[in-house]
Amino acid sequence: MMPRSFLLPALLGPVLGLTVPAWAQEPPSPPDSSPGEIVVQHTRPQDVSPAEVHRQARAVAASSDHLRVPLARFEDRLCAGIVGLQADAAMLMIDRIRDNAHQLGIRLHEDGCQPNFVVIFSDDSQVTMRSVVDRNPAIFQFVPPAERRRLLAPAPVHVFSHVEPRTRDGMPIARERNLVSPPVSRQQMAHSLIYTTTRRDITSVTIVFDSREVVGMSVGQLADYATMRGLAETQVPGEVPLNSILTLFNPEGPYPESLTEFDRAYLRALYDWVPNLPAAAKLGSVTRELERLRVERAAEAGAAPSEQ
Repeated sequence: MMPRSFLLPALLGPVLGLTVPAWAQEPPSPPDSSPGEIVVQHTRPQDVSPAEVHRQARAVAASSDHLRVPLARFEDRLCAGIVGLQADAAMLMIDRIRDNAHQLGIRLHEDGCQPNFVVIFSDDSQVTMRSVVDRNPAIFQFVPPAERRRLLAPAPVHVFSHVEPRTRDGMPIARERNLVSPPVSRQQMAHSLIYTTTRRDITSVTIVFDSREVVGMSVGQLADYATMRGLAETQVPGEVPLNSILTLFNPEGPYPESLTEFDRAYLRALYDWVPNLPAAAKLGSVTRELERLRVERAAEAGAAPSEQ
């Protein structure tokens, strides 16, 4: 088990008007399983084409310029914190998030760190997120009005990723809130049609779950949903050919128990190689990562992968 990170004190719950969902009072019990039972998982159904996988990846990515702008990802060390859960459930959730991040090669802070990946359970997620916005004007001054309206709209989950533009080598690029001082990056770099001169780093994430909406869900499901929303700038897609944990709060589902093969392939494609590649290059690798997962699963099962 990965070492636990920072656990926000349970006393903060009453202060912020948070309550603990009934399901989180005790650690969840593992599901019953029959001895010798074999569960077979497929990475991509036979009737789902690579083009459909690519379209789903584009629908999930919260990016409007796939050709010139990189996808945002964590480059700093990650430190997870939980507000609004009993200690046992919060520790399970933190461990799950940290393990997911570790599998992607994300560096982790030691215990006692200052959280930059905060998950909150609130009686009213919309009110809580509005409070976060009101108390952090310096951060939200760079959020476009349309994105701010979306961020504060009614929803079962509210997610804000603080994304900072940095140079290829990780130096922050200063920004000004006016029309005469555009961001300037000074660095030595050869012209390239492959790499971009800048990258987009997620420096902190706040995820607010509405306590009324998570009833009946497991800690594992919520941790994996937070992983998919927090380690990447993702949005909830509509109807998709491949299951994704991102549909966990859709009225008609599906409701996966954990990160799906598509989710893992998407995150692996995002965190593979350098961060200053255009979004299109990362999204185009999701199908390849699905195939790699298929081969890995087949090898673990001791069988050769079937031809498609």
